[in-house]
Amino acid sequence: MKLPNFIIIGAAKSGTTTIYQYLCRHPQIYMSTPKEPDFFAIDEVYGRGMDWYSSLFSEAKPDQICGEASTTYSRLHKHPKAAERLAQAVPDAKLIYIMRHPVDRAYSFYVHRLKGARHKPEFAVGKTFEETIEQQSEFVDSSYYLFQIEKYLKLYPRESFLFLLMEDLIEKPAETMNKIVSFIGADPGIDVTQEGKVVANKAGDYSEWFVRQQLTAPLKAIPGVKLATSLFPKEIRDRIYQGLKSWKYKGWVKEQYVPPPMLPETRQMLLEKFREPNQQLAEFLNRDLSHWDK
Repeated sequence: MKLPNFIIIGAAKSGTTTIYQYLCRHPQIYMSTPKEPDFFAIDEVYGRGMDWYSSLFSEAKPDQICGEASTTYSRLHKHPKAAERLAQAVPDAKLIYIMRHPVDRAYSFYVHRLKGARHKPEFAVGKTFEETIEQQSEFVDSSYYLFQIEKYLKLYPRESFLFLLMEDLIEKPAETMNKIVSFIGADPGIDVTQEGKVVANKAGDYSEWFVRQQLTAPLKAIPGVKLATSLFPKEIRDRIYQGLKSWKYKGWVKEQYVPPPMLPETRQMLLEKFREPNQQLAEFLNRDLSHWDK
């Protein structure tokens, strides 16, 4: 049974997709599709069984190192069974955990969910960040990084982990990816950043199909238009869409998706909430995290 040799466990909105996409470039590494199976975190998915999970890596070559990147594995307040399930199934796996400023991460996660809720109802959030964190503790809880780490350290030895900061990935992508590749046992001589810089999941990105659906919906609502356009060749339909997009896209984004900013008093409250946990994490990592207090 083929299982992952390493897992990127989080944190959400901290650069995991960028790492995933870089690792997909390495010929000695096989990354699962989807990026986030969520197998050990979500009961419904876990119920599919180990054979299903193993099938995600079935196309890997015999000598390839396999990995996946489910950020639900480090949202243990909401998914408390994830760490134990993971340790039971892949006790020898190497774990990568990348972290960022806890307040910025929480707000970025909110923006991600706000954007995603337009085509994934299960991502529904409140109208504001403040309303959301009051209703759903997951957004703030996921930024208690040392809490997640300590849960895993009861199940895995310290040497099984690679701890990273998102600022390292941003400021030193080649060096950071070299460290990751070396950690998981692939050839660090292959520079996965050489093909160009990866910047994944920017706040302004939309799924193309969703944009197309939203921009063409008013036209299709006109009697007879939907039938008429269905008779056009795909090339003509694509041209009509591109014309609509160039004309309406910026205005549509501004109207439909302008996330409410975090209130200054909310940021200050969260900075105070995370001050002590940040200090404890800084001691654990032996890193200066004083910039996280601002």
